[in-house]
Amino acid sequence: MKRFTAITRGFVPLLFIWTAGLTACDKDTPADEIPDPTEGLKKVQDFQLGDYTVSAHNETGEWRLGYTKVYFTVKDKDGRLVENASLSSFPEMDMGTMKHSTPRSEIVKVADKPLYEAGYAFLMYSGQGNGKWYYDLALTVGNSTGRIDDAEIDVKNVFRPDGRTERRVIQSLISVDESEKRYVVTLVEPFHPKVGNNGITAYVHERKDANTYIPVENFTLKLDPRMPSMENHSSPNNVDLTWNAAEKIYRGKVNFSMTGYWKLNLILQNERGETLYGNPVSDTTEASSLYFEVEF
Repeated sequence: MKRFTAITRGFVPLLFIWTAGLTACDKDTPADEIPDPTEGLKKVQDFQLGDYTVSAHNETGEWRLGYTKVYFTVKDKDGRLVENASLSSFPEMDMGTMKHSTPRSEIVKVADKPLYEAGYAFLMYSGQGNGKWYYDLALTVGNSTGRIDDAEIDVKNVFRPDGRTERRVIQSLISVDESEKRYVVTLVEPFHPKVGNNGITAYVHERKDANTYIPVENFTLKLDPRMPSMENHSSPNNVDLTWNAAEKIYRGKVNFSMTGYWKLNLILQNERGETLYGNPVSDTTEASSLYFEVEF
């Protein structure tokens, strides 16, 4: 069920609703008295909620297919950064005949900074299947609340270096065991791959319904990186992705022995070591049915 009250889309697709008193906040900081918390980041989009501006930032300046990490600032009408805000969001893709959300985390406060962060795993890019992404955002400051519904966001596709060929960074699947559960596997890192050992991280979510995706713990993603253009050779010293309880993410290591195009072949296994999706690479099978792509 959608977290906020739905607003009918029509000639006015963007609507904000404000409750009394939000113009007064308990604690804020003059912007010129603290370092810029978004230094090194690019602005993605502004959302105007009454007298407050919520700005999304990240490394690319874009909402992107697959994993997108976003940092939010909240500023009052005088440009002062608000440190005690609470934010929540709900992204939804409208495809005309159906709607769906996507795996996401809650928006949480960054320690010791007037900054808030969240992660989204966008299953599709804007325009794919003629769909559009809309974004609901709720803000609480003190005892007052406000929200904005159906702000359109532009989720970009992800390409290989040629700028035309799509790069696989997220995959939705149905398990091959009798449960036939639906999962979403999302590549997070390496974001800036290099020759040698790289940390590799990923999320696994179980799809309960079109709007509900639950993080899955204690699975394994067996890893086999290959270079299709180089006789499909692999590399040594790779480490399968296993659940890291402290960071709440799947973490492993991938060794790129040279630059170029790599397929990160994966096999998804449950906590009992049973294969749910994917297959080994062999002389006759070039790739797993579950893989991601990296090229640098």
